[in-house]
Amino acid sequence: MPAVSAPVIALPRFQVGTEEVLDLLGELYPDHPRLSDVCRAVRSTTVRSRWFSRPPGEQFAGDLSVRERARAHLRDSLELAESAARQALIESGLEPGDIDGLVVTSSTGHTMPGLDIPLIERLGLPHTVRRVPVTQLGCLGGAFALVWAMSMVTARPGSKVLIVCADVFSHYLNPADTGMDGMIFKGLLGDAAGACVVRAEATGPRMELAESWQCVIPGTRDVVGTHVDGGGLHTHNSPCLPGVVEKGVRRLAEWLGRQAPAGTDPVPRFVVSHTGSPKILDAVVAGLGCDPAAVDLSRDSLRDVGNIGSVSVLDVLERTFAKQPPDGADGVLLAVGPGVSLIGLKTVWHVD
Repeated sequence: MPAVSAPVIALPRFQVGTEEVLDLLGELYPDHPRLSDVCRAVRSTTVRSRWFSRPPGEQFAGDLSVRERARAHLRDSLELAESAARQALIESGLEPGDIDGLVVTSSTGHTMPGLDIPLIERLGLPHTVRRVPVTQLGCLGGAFALVWAMSMVTARPGSKVLIVCADVFSHYLNPADTGMDGMIFKGLLGDAAGACVVRAEATGPRMELAESWQCVIPGTRDVVGTHVDGGGLHTHNSPCLPGVVEKGVRRLAEWLGRQAPAGTDPVPRFVVSHTGSPKILDAVVAGLGCDPAAVDLSRDSLRDVGNIGSVSVLDVLERTFAKQPPDGADGVLLAVGPGVSLIGLKTVWHVD
């Protein structure tokens, strides 16, 4: 089965604590009618720190045009993506010339060509590399990249596919988004990039990818996502999202039950889940019917780096490599994105 090497996460320069974010919001929005509610909600995310590509004082500045934001986003996300990708190649013991597949995701990128083209040039990947550049998947991107890499390796045995995810939200947190969701996003989201390699044959600790599942929940197109107007890009998130996620994860649990051999427990022994928020992780636990401790590494990731979009599952997977499940343990990797859509991968952990 296709196996995933240990991911590498690249973080930008500026680490910002939650109280620093709240002080900044207080300075920028002193007359906000629900500022105390915003502060309470941001603290309830459990995020203690997040990394930004820009200094905190510039974080929510409204003096940049959409064009300037897009250029700055491409520069910063490319820098992080290249750093993560180079380290992932080292981690997997491969040279750039060994790579014949490239899957790149970015939920915040709005330029064409995207990150894949300059990454090929900067990393020195073969010009014939089979590439899959992906946007518009939001936090689902990392899981989607793993599904595609699994398919590419299965279709072409011997392939080595490099996955690179980069989300730099700091350029797209619009100062004009003063609703509760927009204000919470300013304290919840962070910038990061992550990379790993998927290939058919690997030794040492690894997570094998067995099967994949996808689902779009009908009637949820407007629950979470972005839209663009003359003032730039805006994000939105409905309070009903956790309930929708739990509904979707229950469907994933049903699929896992059908996949499990007769007489075995279909509940995964380990879970690599997109972080989302504390309520999203509660929904994952309820939907899977698993031990709440199964998402502890996701909660750790949320606390340490915030919600980093498509990179989140790679950060949680990196933590799983550091605190490994038992050899042969069945697990699941899952993520949620706009739609509302879900992706799940049935996985098996191997120590050697």
